[in-house]
Amino acid sequence: MPPKPRTLELRFPSLGVTRRQVHERVFSAVSYGSPWSINCRLEDPLDARLRGGSFTGISAGSRPSKTYRDRTLRISTANTNVIECSAKGDSTDYFFGRDISNTARATRFQLAGDDGTGPDIVGFATYADEDRYLICWSASETWVLAGDPTTGTLRQVSKQVGMIAEDAWCEANGVIYFLSSRGLYRVGADGSGLAAVSEDKVPEELISVSDDDCTLTYQHSDRGVYIHLTTDPDWFYDTERDGFWPFDTDTTNSHVLIGPLRLGGPDTYGMIQQIHGIMAIGSADVKWQVVKGNTAEQACDNGKAAITAALAGTAYAQYVSAEGTWGEGRSYTSWPRVRGMWCCLWLESAGSWAFESVHMTVSPSGRWRG
Repeated sequence: MPPKPRTLELRFPSLGVTRRQVHERVFSAVSYGSPWSINCRLEDPLDARLRGGSFTGISAGSRPSKTYRDRTLRISTANTNVIECSAKGDSTDYFFGRDISNTARATRFQLAGDDGTGPDIVGFATYADEDRYLICWSASETWVLAGDPTTGTLRQVSKQVGMIAEDAWCEANGVIYFLSSRGLYRVGADGSGLAAVSEDKVPEELISVSDDDCTLTYQHSDRGVYIHLTTDPDWFYDTERDGFWPFDTDTTNSHVLIGPLRLGGPDTYGMIQQIHGIMAIGSADVKWQVVKGNTAEQACDNGKAAITAALAGTAYAQYVSAEGTWGEGRSYTSWPRVRGMWCCLWLESAGSWAFESVHMTVSPSGRWRG
């Protein structure tokens, strides 16, 4: 008796974009990631439910003033390994020759011990609700100043983790997030609890970043960190659900890959017999496309290349084996008859939409011939 067709229930990739985990989508899993996405995330735009859908990112926000304990701070232009602090209450007073008994005097310091010379300063974290501690960074170190620059204590938090740019940090409820060359990190305002954020999920695109104009913004309404880069895409880190989602404010179109999906067995092809999608009531039309590959990695690469080409306005038809459109609610069943080893399902829309469910029926379709 020939093997029976099987029906796959395709859930929205709730873990965000990640290629650091296993490639094959485990169909019994409640949560899994997407190999690539633009302007999508788990919280949908229609009812703010956790069912997935399109997403509109924000531009970089305004930066906090560079004041700490009523002093204005700056990186010295003459000696870039020095932080200069104005006199208390006077942002124009940077005269460093006053008597040391005057604790309100202008002062300066380096990220080093008493007799050492510190590295070049990248930036420091100043924000309205915290005047007890100052987090400071070089490219490869993190330090914390407790108290006033004239009387406080300076302590090294890490000699390996620093920050990539002056504004590559933001604060959320007493936690500071910052982008290091090693990925996204967080640390307490007092320098405690330094840790990588989702080290097992962090996208390849956020490792070894070099971007002097990178800016991080925390948005309380979205409960997440926006990572703004000078090259596309930007990224949103969902602090509540621990997932990374890329976004591009230059386009309103949204794209997400579901998969990779094994269509056959280790040595057999599979054929997509049916595909049936249900989008939420109120959704804009969603275009679905099947992108194949002989391996899971190839299906992911082809899917990402297709999205990249679509965003650039260049041809991508060579990646697509079948396509159709779903409107809001329950759509008609499609019969794509696509044969292959692996595939990704690419969802695309020009409007706001939310995901409900997708079912795909596949059947065996002959042995792999190489």
